[in-house]
Amino acid sequence: MPRLFGNNIDKNKLIEFVGDISQICGIEPFIYNDGMAKSVRGLEFRTGSGLRFIVLPDRGLDIFYAEFMSIPLNWRSGTGLVSPYFYSSKGWEWLRSFYGGLLVTCGLSNVGSPCVDRGAYLEEEEFGGHGRISNTPAKNVCYKSYWNEDDYILKVEGDIIEASGQGENLRLSRTIETKMGDARIIISDRVENRSFYSVPHMFLYHINIGYPLLDNKSELFMSYITAEPLDDTTKNYIDKINSFTLPDEKYPELVYIIDLAKDESGFCNIVFANRYINNQSGLGIYLRFLKEDFPYLNLWKRLNKGEYVIGFEPGNCTVEGRNKQKERGDLKCLKPQESVNYKMQIGVLKSQREIDEYLQNNNLLK
Repeated sequence: MPRLFGNNIDKNKLIEFVGDISQICGIEPFIYNDGMAKSVRGLEFRTGSGLRFIVLPDRGLDIFYAEFMSIPLNWRSGTGLVSPYFYSSKGWEWLRSFYGGLLVTCGLSNVGSPCVDRGAYLEEEEFGGHGRISNTPAKNVCYKSYWNEDDYILKVEGDIIEASGQGENLRLSRTIETKMGDARIIISDRVENRSFYSVPHMFLYHINIGYPLLDNKSELFMSYITAEPLDDTTKNYIDKINSFTLPDEKYPELVYIIDLAKDESGFCNIVFANRYINNQSGLGIYLRFLKEDFPYLNLWKRLNKGEYVIGFEPGNCTVEGRNKQKERGDLKCLKPQESVNYKMQIGVLKSQREIDEYLQNNNLLK
């Protein structure tokens, strides 16, 4: 039964009040028509709980923007939204179209640093930073909203193809789902190797949280086994994982590779909260996923002026690139016709009470 505006209400009662359910929630399609974003398709989701987010079919069905009760949840970079038609795979040109966003998918053949490696067919191939998939338009896109007994479901599905005329043929089939009255998003992905080559497969969710959820009063809660610095600079800040400053142009870029602890059901939980916003009632965001799906958490902190962001990057790999992953002895591969599934839940904690309850229920209290 949906909970709307502080009350539980069933379908039969609700439909007495509205002629069109889009008065309460729904999915609205639109097209951007200006600047570098021109012609990019968007789908605006509204759940009726205060959660609003925008999915981009032309950018890998990623989540460009999310807010709760008009409070933005994610960071946006200075690029703004960029059409995939401006994408360049060279080196770190990926950054020219990295808009930040709540969810940017990285992969499917490389994540992290650019490198040169043997391709599926070519003796030598260049793999750009963080891969191609977030700059690839989806096909077979289908969005719909419908009643399922007393639940009103909002859903989009589609396929994103990463293929070469002679080489890999990878298909990402994605579903993003929420429901009326809910303050959470469920992302379900399936990656299939449709070729007859065995191919490396790297996959990562780049989740980017910004102001006002991020400030010097923010708190990070997670249970982890080890935290490994990516570089010497991060090594000097190894005890600063859970601390945050105001924007500072001298703050270095930090990346930690974290081995999260899992609960009895195999899930990892992360909470990022700020108890002093939302009229002092607090607001938080949680991530919940299976450790089996995402054995690595890459934690990115960039607390610079104008580039003020914390990135949670669960993946089947680190952000060092596929050659380094080979050196680690943990480069994932997909055999011909093999597939793998991933699932992520991103939810909003609407008050200090909800923050504390989630922490207690998932054994994350400090």
